Amino acid sequence: MKKDKNKIINNFFNRELSIEQADGYPAFFEMTSIGFTNKLYDTKLPSYEFGGSYFSRGEVNYIAILENQQEIGKKIIQKYSQDKKAVNLLYEKWRKNYENMLEKYYEIFQEDFSKISDKELNEKSNELFDLYANEVSMPGFIDGFMFYADKRFVFLVEDFCKKKDISDPITIVSILTSSVEPSFFNEEQRDLSKIIKILKNRKDKKIDNLIKKHLLKYSWIKSGYYGYKEYTREELSKELNDLIKSSVKIDNNFFIKNKKEKKEIIKKYNFSKEILAISELSELFIKWQDYRKIYTLTFVALKEKILQEVSRRKSIDFELLKYSLSGEIKNILNSDFDLEKLRDRKRGCFLIHSNGKLKEIYTGKEAVDFRKKITKKTKKDILEIKGMVASMGKITGIVKIVLSIKNLDKVNDGDILVSPMTRPEHISAMKKAGAIVTDDGGITCHAAIVSREMKKPCIIGTKIATQVLKDGDLVEVDADKGIVRIIKKR
Repeated sequence: MKKDKNKIINNFFNRELSIEQADGYPAFFEMTSIGFTNKLYDTKLPSYEFGGSYFSRGEVNYIAILENQQEIGKKIIQKYSQDKKAVNLLYEKWRKNYENMLEKYYEIFQEDFSKISDKELNEKSNELFDLYANEVSMPGFIDGFMFYADKRFVFLVEDFCKKKDISDPITIVSILTSSVEPSFFNEEQRDLSKIIKILKNRKDKKIDNLIKKHLLKYSWIKSGYYGYKEYTREELSKELNDLIKSSVKIDNNFFIKNKKEKKEIIKKYNFSKEILAISELSELFIKWQDYRKIYTLTFVALKEKILQEVSRRKSIDFELLKYSLSGEIKNILNSDFDLEKLRDRKRGCFLIHSNGKLKEIYTGKEAVDFRKKITKKTKKDILEIKGMVASMGKITGIVKIVLSIKNLDKVNDGDILVSPMTRPEHISAMKKAGAIVTDDGGITCHAAIVSREMKKPCIIGTKIATQVLKDGDLVEVDADKGIVRIIKKR
């Protein structure tokens, strides 16, 4: 058994690793851990060989093997180039299952679990797991494509521009990878604008119904891997007031313009098949990834609903149950589970998945030591950081490092938000930020999509921004060239 453990853990040593960071707990990150290493239905599209999720103090590091990402990216582009129809049909099949899942989400979200038996509650837990893990499943290969395709795409476009004597490859990259459909963030903003129009007409009864519908429709939107957070009437009122006061207007033609620009540039230049394949896949995966975020956040909302009920019935600290997994709910309800296992995980745990299955759990000192061994230190005497342009523009501002949602409030208007990777829970800070800089991400990542919608400068995939920069540093974000220059250290 010890030999098998070492064999699994050795997969992460002496290999280039990709490490993503987020706020999170095992109970809510479980579906992502499974999905990244699980093949989507019976397809030849690859998944991650191994995935490691390290949890400590309410944060999670997702650790993948870099060569896995590159292999996934290459194979997806090859598959799409050979058979576009197969990839598009796979998306349509997933989308159909996703719509079914969303319908079930709203039904389950409004149920009263306090009125059902322990057996029924466990069945609900099993149904939830089966619905998300098997009936829908997470398309984890999107991230492999994203991390591989950004560098590959920039290289291909720069090479193309050099041969054709075109002076501005970054603009071409930006146009070819731009969103042509609104994200759920943009859709919610539009829904809020509709409420504001009715507010101006003072139709109070209609407003109350609209607010109730809005809060239910987006009931998952404030959640994250850290758990479910209720979307309250107070928050909605604040957002409506902020939108009324804001000088920024929603551009309803933004996506139509993007689509038109993309068509025009493709017609103008004779791009290679690979450039066109990456551009088309980016368009598809941007929307797919947006739906996948809703998939994740709705799972979190329902999983917390189950765990809160288990906590109430069994008088177990809810904070402790955040370290439980779906397969353990039955034994916990039957009082046939050693809660010391959860306490060990709370002190630090490392979960390793392969082929969509949990292979090993390391806890306590063993988990902490493992995390230290695979972490590389970065030099601190760097004055210029390079990354990929996600949204063009140039601005100077004060750095605010956001490693956790606990840091969001320190971002003021015009600050430079620097984060490992942005997620939906970062949107409040992104609205205030003058520019966004991330360690990770690719052409279809959250920061890239939302920064373009907000029309804010954004540089992604720097790898080292959160390690090199400090709160209070004065920097210039040149997102026309993908460079962050440190003007003055704090």
